[in-house]
This record gives sequence, structure tokens and C-alpha cells, in this order.
Amino acid sequence: MRTYTREQVYRIALQCAHSLSWRQQQTLLEAFGSAENALTCLDGRVEEIIGGKALEELRQIRRMGARQLIDRLNACEAQVVFREDAGYPALLREIPDPPHALFVRGTPMADEKSVAIVGSRRDTRYGRTQAYQIARDLAAAGITVVSGLARGIDTAAHEGALAGGGRTVAVMGNGIDTIYPEENKDLAQQIIDHGGAVLTEFPFGSEPLAYHFPIRNRIISGISAAILLIEGHARSGTMITAGYAAEQGREVFALPGQVDAPGSAAPLALLRDGAGICTCARDILVDMGWVSGEEKAEQIGIAAVRLENLSETQRRIALLMLDEPKRFEELTAETGLAPDELSAELTMMELDGICEARAGKMYALKG
Repeated sequence: MRTYTREQVYRIALQCAHSLSWRQQQTLLEAFGSAENALTCLDGRVEEIIGGKALEELRQIRRMGARQLIDRLNACEAQVVFREDAGYPALLREIPDPPHALFVRGTPMADEKSVAIVGSRRDTRYGRTQAYQIARDLAAAGITVVSGLARGIDTAAHEGALAGGGRTVAVMGNGIDTIYPEENKDLAQQIIDHGGAVLTEFPFGSEPLAYHFPIRNRIISGISAAILLIEGHARSGTMITAGYAAEQGREVFALPGQVDAPGSAAPLALLRDGAGICTCARDILVDMGWVSGEEKAEQIGIAAVRLENLSETQRRIALLMLDEPKRFEELTAETGLAPDELSAELTMMELDGICEARAGKMYALKG
């Protein structure tokens, strides 16, 4: 059970005011120098910054007292992780508006190899299956899977990560004392029991209100090095998460789907705008640089011994095609080989079953 300093208890009190925005908290701390000074004052100066409603909330919290705040934390087996703590997600500190504190059940997260998997609550079997499999394989590779504990794609992602024996983190749009949706209570407990975490910036008693989720989404992308959008409509909350990810400098991936399926609208829009294509976990692992050399070869099913049997030139050509098929002109430019020399090498590689020629003078590895 964590103990808190006097100033930290006052900061928890600030975090527990439902009407107090991140920016208002920041302004109060800058104006008064500490949470203790602000909460000790609670006069007209404070009201000018936060308004009458938030001021009355803070007065009620102060009357409640520190002991009751800590008791409520302990009752739901939660702790508060502050921005300066070691357990606060390192990536989250980098965003423009990082929460001053997080309510956390489970193991506080500081993982930098993490991928958020997000998508529609109205998932399809295709989307659900892909989310589960990709999350499972990422977790098995040691990557933390982040999602929002919602129905549909979020649930499949958390379940897949657990099946892969890895760590998963759920970011909620409500208070830490309630699991939403209720049917995911067992899932939330499994996440905690297997070394993951359930977290939120919203105070006790916060309902899962519609406007909370866009606020929550900046944390999902903020604690992740990359996000993968599985399914979503053109104006869905998943696009809000993707927008945050782009603003935060995160890598964005999308799963292609049927062009006439409503749930494909969001991922296809991202792909048109330059998002990375993801058809399996290895696409993310390779593009993020989390596997290299021989590991890349193994990820796409080419045995290391087959690469070892290639000449140095052929090996160089094969490695250039690991991520995606290449045009003949691209291979010429990237290898520095003369066209007739490259053509001869590719012909030998085709005969050996290493690569194949495709329409439009494209070449791809087989496997």
C-alpha cells in the first residue's frame, strides 16, 4: 500500500474534482506554486481560474479530508502515479497535455515498446479475429498491447495479448472504482493478475460519459509508440485516436478491409493518408525496428539457412524485399547493380524458389 506526501495528497484532491480540467489544474499549480497552497486558499483568486462549480467541488473535497480520499483508493486496490514517478509512462510525458496523475490498478507502466490496438465496438468477425491474432503475436514478441477495455475490438485485443502470454494495459474513460462495460470485470482482473494495468485520469465516481472518451483517447495513443486501427467508421472515435497519435508523433498503422464494408472506412482513409499497412504483427515489428536481420527473415517464413546459402549479392537483394515487394527499378537503385546483373541474380533467385516475379516488373520474396 503506497504512502503519499502531504503535497501528493493535495494533488490527489485536485485530480478528484470532476469539473477541473487538465489546463485549469496546470494554471492553479503555476499560480499558487503547489496544490497545498491552492487548496488552502480556495477564495476569489481560485474562482477566477476554475469557476464557481469547480471551486465548490474542491471545498467539498477539502471537507471530506485526506483520510477518506486514501481510504477510497485503498478500497479499490488502486494507487495514484504522478507525472514525476518512475512508474509513469515515459512516452506519456512527451505529449502536450499529459495528465498530472493517473489512477492505476495493477502494475504502473513505463514500457516504450507498446502498441495501441483500437477499433469499433460494433466489430465484425474479421476485425475481431485480426485484433486477437495481432495482439497475441505482439505480446508473444514482448510488446505491450494497449487498448480501451471497450466492447468489440478493444476486448479482442486485450484477450489476444493475454493469450500471447504478454502484458496489456487498459485505459478507461471513467473512474477507477468502476469497470465499464460491466461484462469486462473479469477481463480487467485478468489484465491486472497477469502483470498489466487498468488506469484512468478520471476521479472516483466518474461515469463513462460520451465526452470522456475523446479525452481518454489521447492517453491510449500517448502511452504507445504506435497505434493500429482495426475497424471504424469515417467519423468514429478511432479516428480521434489516430489524430492524437499523428499529433503526438506516433507511428500509425491500419488493417486493410473490404472496400465496401462500413468498418473499413476509417482504416482505408488512414492508408490513403500514408499510414503503414498492417496485415500481421510482423509488419509492425519490422517497421518499428523491433526485429532485425535474421529475425526479419524468420518472421516472414524464410529459414535462416536459405539466406546463408545465398551469395552476398543475393542476400542483399532478399533483405531489401523483406518488408514489401519492390519494383525492378527500385532494386537497381538500392543495390547499385547494373540492370543486366540484377536481372541475372533475380533469375537465379527465382529458380531457387527465393523470390517471384509479379506484374508490373515487381519482385517479392516467396514464403
